[in-house]
Amino acid sequence: MDDFKKDFIKDVRHIQEEMDLLFDHFYKMRHSPVLTSKRLWRPPTDVFEKENEVIILLEIAGMKQKDFSITLSDDILIVKGERKEKAEPSITGYRNKEINFGMFERNIYLPENIDPDEIVAAYKEGFLEITIKKRKGKKVKAKEIEIEEG
Repeated sequence: MDDFKKDFIKDVRHIQEEMDLLFDHFYKMRHSPVLTSKRLWRPPTDVFEKENEVIILLEIAGMKQKDFSITLSDDILIVKGERKEKAEPSITGYRNKEINFGMFERNIYLPENIDPDEIVAAYKEGFLEITIKKRKGKKVKAKEIEIEEG
């Protein structure tokens, strides 16, 4: 596949993700928190590049390292997990409920020049930071990434 087609497909995927997020926000405004608390949610994510690396930062407070996984498949980094809701027996109802709980998944489309052997992930103070070194050469199809404790 030529570069134009690859870029076009990535752009369409990005637009689709943004539209999904927009519809999720609309859905949450129109429905009760009880309905939305069981839905798949998307943690806020920043992706940026430096000269020699790509950095992904996900805001995932209230979790432990064992609560999520990171996988590299082709040029897509997949971060999945589940944030469990803390049971408060004395709560009789919510006046406001904005914190998302349940399963989440983020698919981050990466440039082809990343080095799959140079990926470091650390979870600290509610943020998951994934740093991927860039390189020239052959890309790898799939790889599981370990998360270091912060």
